[in-house]
Amino acid sequence: MTTAYLLALAAVIPVTGWAARRFGASRAWTVSLGVMLVGSVLCGLAWSFGSLVAFRVVQGLGAGGLFPLSRIIVMEVAGRERLGRVMAVMALPVLTAPLLGPAVGGVVVEALSWRWVFLLNAPLLLAAIVLTLVFVPVSPRAAAERLDVPGLLCVSGGLTLLVYGLSGTGQRAAALVAGLVLLAAYGLREARSPRPGIVGLGLFRDRAFAASAAVGLLVNLTLFAGAFLVPLFFQQGAGRGALDAGLILVPQGLGMLVATLFAGRLIDAGPRARTMVLAGLALTAVGTVPFALVEPGSHVPLGVAALFVRGVGLALAGSPIMKTLYHSLPAAKVPVATTANAVAQQLGGALGTAAVTAAGALLLPERRPGAVSAPGR
Repeated sequence: MTTAYLLALAAVIPVTGWAARRFGASRAWTVSLGVMLVGSVLCGLAWSFGSLVAFRVVQGLGAGGLFPLSRIIVMEVAGRERLGRVMAVMALPVLTAPLLGPAVGGVVVEALSWRWVFLLNAPLLLAAIVLTLVFVPVSPRAAAERLDVPGLLCVSGGLTLLVYGLSGTGQRAAALVAGLVLLAAYGLREARSPRPGIVGLGLFRDRAFAASAAVGLLVNLTLFAGAFLVPLFFQQGAGRGALDAGLILVPQGLGMLVATLFAGRLIDAGPRARTMVLAGLALTAVGTVPFALVEPGSHVPLGVAALFVRGVGLALAGSPIMKTLYHSLPAAKVPVATTANAVAQQLGGALGTAAVTAAGALLLPERRPGAVSAPGR
């Protein structure tokens, strides 16, 4: 169910740059919110696990546009000179989610029903649509351009098959190979084409952009892998309930929030960006190692402290990306650059979840990572 959502994210992101240029970023953003709203309601009404997975795909198709389109809108409104501080302010509600989301999810699952995890999205998304229509300026449209359908099929299909292949073991090797073939075919096609494709691979010749995209992939890989694995670490390994497993992620969210409060001004200072990323990656590693050394359920204070340090590291490593990403790119390339970076980040999230799932299946065959044990068992 988790991988289906992330696969849908990865599949739809390549088209968002074209949609922002063709229809305007604010219009595309509103449509994405609407699609996610429909998908969330359908998830809450699902009648079987199969239907839930299918509706998670719909939800993911809407959510996939939100990350890149929000960045494009912010670039249009804020400009480069205030980007660091604006991104830090913009990140505050996003980083509050790890504080409230897991805890609220645990309460909802134990007190009400899993369905309300999805249905609670409906009023929030409706409010977001209304606020967008009232306050967000209408984005300009670029000259009409034809959608690169073959390129879109290669990139979206290749990413989907690649992540699907990585989320299993040997039986999914064919999907993995097919995904790599499609992505390679897209690369060859774009290299020979005089026009840029749906994802501008030529952007990766820019050193600042390539480094920022690579860091974004690594940060998302680590963030999503931890968000998937840490609750299972306490539920399956220590017999904790859903609420306890959700609350254990609060220290990581608190660490991310604290770091973000002062990251904006450090980003705008310019020369400190590289130091921030390196320090953040080091702190993330320090905050992750304890989970490989202790038994689930033991040394809980150590786990809490480690998650806080991990959150600080993830925020410091990820915060400078949105400024360094556009450091040497012209304004006309912002939509396609944002799309390419979003592909890298969402691919990192999907790969993180797929990697820990596959590792759990290989290393712990007696415990399936996707099945949560009952408390105390």
